[in-house]
Amino acid sequence: MKKLLIIAAVALSAFPIFSQVREVKGHWCALGTSITWYNENVNASNGGFTKGYQSRVMEKLGFTQYSNKAVNGGALKTALANVIPADYYTIEHGINDWGQSIPVGTIDDYINNTNNGTFAAEYRKLIDAIYKANPKAKIVICTPRRGFGFSGYLPDHCYDPKNGIYLSEYADMARQIADYESIPVADFYKYCGGQRTLLNESLNNARQSNGYTNDAVHPNDLGYQRMANVLIDALENVIVD
Repeated sequence: MKKLLIIAAVALSAFPIFSQVREVKGHWCALGTSITWYNENVNASNGGFTKGYQSRVMEKLGFTQYSNKAVNGGALKTALANVIPADYYTIEHGINDWGQSIPVGTIDDYINNTNNGTFAAEYRKLIDAIYKANPKAKIVICTPRRGFGFSGYLPDHCYDPKNGIYLSEYADMARQIADYESIPVADFYKYCGGQRTLLNESLNNARQSNGYTNDAVHPNDLGYQRMANVLIDALENVIVD
C-alpha cells in the first residue's frame, strides 16, 4: 500500500498544478493613473515589467469584460470623463493629486458636494457619475500606492510633504469616503511598499531611451503583484455570483 501511495505522489508531482480562475460575470472598469494605464502599455516601460496589476487580477478573477480607462498623468478629476457603463469599478488615484498639490479637502466636501475642486469634492463627482452610469455598480476604492522621487515630481521620501500636503492625507480621505459609502478599500498605501522597499518594487533604474530612470512611483513586477494581491481581496468582497 505504501508503494502505491508513493507512486501516486510521484505521478502527481510530474504534472503542473494550475490555479483555478474564478469566472466573474460582469464588466470591470479600471479607473486610475499611469500605474493603471501601464497595463495596456507595457512596452512604454522598455522592459521594466511584464504585466500590470489588472492582468494579474484577471488571472484569478476572470471578469467577462474588462476596460482600462486610466489617464496617464491624470489626477482624480480626469477620471470623471472616463466613466463608462460597467458592473465593477476600481479607482486608483491620489499620487498625481499629491504631485499636483491638489488640496485634499474634508469629508464634508464629499458629503455636501461642495464642488470646490478638492480631492474629496472630486471624489463625490466621480462616485455620483459611477452610480449614474449604473445604480447597482460595485466599487472598490484604492488608496494611493506610495511613491517618491521621479525626477523631482515628488519629494525625496514618501513620508515628506509636498507644498505642505502629505500623501497619507489622500489615503486617509479615500478611506473616509469608503467608510461613509460602505465601499471596500484596497489599501495600496498600507500594504504595497514603504520607503525602504519601494526602490526594489518600482521601475527605479529601469533602462529608458534617455538613460536610467529615478522612478520610485511606477511598480515593477514585484510591485504590481503586491497590488494585485491586495485588490483581489477587496474585489472578492463585492463580487456577486
